[in-house]
Amino acid sequence: MHAPAAGRAPWSLRILFLATGAWVAAVAPFVVVMLRARGLDTVTIGVLSGGSALAATLVVPAWGHLADVLVGRAFAFRIGLVLAISAAVVLVLPVPLPVVALIMALFSVLPILFLSIADALAVDGLPAPERQYGALRALMSLAFAVGVIVAGIVYDGAGYAAVPWVALAWSVGLLVLLGRVPDRTRDPAIRAIAGREGGDSAAGRFGSVSRVLSVQPRFLAVLAVFTLAYTGLQGSMVFLPIRIVELGGQPSDVALTYGIASFAEVPGLVLVGWLGRRIGIRWLVVLAFVAYGLSVASWGVMPTPIAINVTRLVTGVCFGLLAGARVLIVARLLPEPLQATGQAMSQAATSALGSAFGGLVAGVVYGAFGAAAFFGLAGLLSIAGGLGAWLVLYGRVGAPVRATGQPIQATLD
Repeated sequence: MHAPAAGRAPWSLRILFLATGAWVAAVAPFVVVMLRARGLDTVTIGVLSGGSALAATLVVPAWGHLADVLVGRAFAFRIGLVLAISAAVVLVLPVPLPVVALIMALFSVLPILFLSIADALAVDGLPAPERQYGALRALMSLAFAVGVIVAGIVYDGAGYAAVPWVALAWSVGLLVLLGRVPDRTRDPAIRAIAGREGGDSAAGRFGSVSRVLSVQPRFLAVLAVFTLAYTGLQGSMVFLPIRIVELGGQPSDVALTYGIASFAEVPGLVLVGWLGRRIGIRWLVVLAFVAYGLSVASWGVMPTPIAINVTRLVTGVCFGLLAGARVLIVARLLPEPLQATGQAMSQAATSALGSAFGGLVAGVVYGAFGAAAFFGLAGLLSIAGGLGAWLVLYGRVGAPVRATGQPIQATLD
């Protein structure tokens, strides 16, 4: 089902991950400030952000079904890009504020869609995915780290009105590039396999999502554990800038904290295969969640922004490890025809549902009990996720990464 176990990652996949990272960097970090610049108050922005995250938990898995069963992965990616192009065009027109808010909510959801489909394309298109995915995904993190700095400089001079034009340009480029990306699901016969995976007994009202949960019941427990941990991790990101400012930090300190973490993701992603071969995916995930949680807990008592930013080296590496491990876990748990659906469900549980729950927890606990209590709780949730991962990732799914590029098989132990 996979490409031959030899050779390098296809050049089109490498460019796809670089370009997707640059697209996300140019758009996603600036959604909130664009809404603020258009006159929305913080409460409305918070509600809109939370609503977008919750909507993504439904939209993203449905997009996985679209990719695996109905139109193919590259074509599903292209549909998202057409939506992005249309939204960018509307944003440059004098449209009412509610329309602007809805479009910016769409821009919050699209990165999750793009990442999940890109991961599915990588798992199927790489000659040796367990060894090569981390390095490929590192290209996206590197592109994001550099892209967000460049985008900030561009928007300093041109203003946030340039965001839709940049989004338009990157979307058109990605649309053209996808024609060269290897994707066997362009073949209707291949997509039909996903529609029959697990037999008639696996069919359900939710299409390939139902088949994923029928074929691999353990996947639901894995998603629950990651949602728990990412509630703490994503929630901590909501109020980290506020904490830095409270400690006397300047805007440059806030920017630095994200820059450090983004660059530190790169070695984390590169190390996924190496650490996975030595200690296994199970212990890699456990240790990454625990180390991330301890770092987050320390933010409530750290005395200076500099001290917090030092810990961002740790959280950046851990985030990279978790991002790579999460994709490999889905690849091991599920058969290849259901990879887009599985990767989309994983993104929905972490990036979407984790963000929604995390934002809610952050708003309530930080306001009522202060920084130390909130960051302590957020860190505890991450550590609890690590303990849960030790339980649910038993057997071959959490075993060491293969030393040779062999096809990843679904694991039902």
